[in-house]
Amino acid sequence: MEVDQDEILAAINRKLSILINLEAYKLVGQMTITEGAPILKRLGLDPSEIASVFNTTSGTVKVRLSEAKKKPSKQ
Repeated sequence: MEVDQDEILAAINRKLSILINLEAYKLVGQMTITEGAPILKRLGLDPSEIASVFNTTSGTVKVRLSEAKKKPSKQ
């Protein structure tokens, strides 16, 4: 029985996505989306991945990221 390489890669991709989401949640789980989204963005997650962590839409994430850019940073 021959297994399709595309199916194997898709399964690996799904599992990696789950692991990334779990680690992201551990990092920002107690934060609001306003606090956590910019952190996850800097770590390389795209808005749809960030939305998955916060159980919201990518549109909401994009708005929060845009708002974060406008705020002066606390340094």
